[in-house]
Amino acid sequence: MQIINVKENVAYQDKAIKYIQDKWANENTLKLYEDCITHSLRTDNSLPIWYLLENEGKIIGCAGLISNDFVSRMDLWPWVCALYIEESYRGKALGEKLLLKMKEDTKNAGFDKLYLCTNHVGYYEKYDFSYIGDGYHPWGGSSRIYETNLIKP
Repeated sequence: MQIINVKENVAYQDKAIKYIQDKWANENTLKLYEDCITHSLRTDNSLPIWYLLENEGKIIGCAGLISNDFVSRMDLWPWVCALYIEESYRGKALGEKLLLKMKEDTKNAGFDKLYLCTNHVGYYEKYDFSYIGDGYHPWGGSSRIYETNLIKP
């Protein structure tokens, strides 16, 4: 089992695009994911970073670390996005492995907090994320916002 940072492993670009589009895109957002992942590999900036989780050569999960997750709280960053684990692999704390890697990379990039928005209640709290309020999306919806402090007292 390995976590692949696509920015550091550019050979995974096409696999990352296809997998993340398959899990998260619709016909209107296919190009959004392709463009974001492609350009993330061509920058020296710390963000965005896309991750794949691979087991015995098979991609079984993904996640992203981005500067904004289409939410009104643009004063907060970076954000976890697109966390996904294949159903047959769930219940094995693999999402936690991706979250821990993103926390480590976020801290190493000089940030002391990490955010995410979701309407899943009860999952992220297990991994030291706390609800801090609601955020609003350009398409009119809202999501719960969570943060985790990467600098522990």
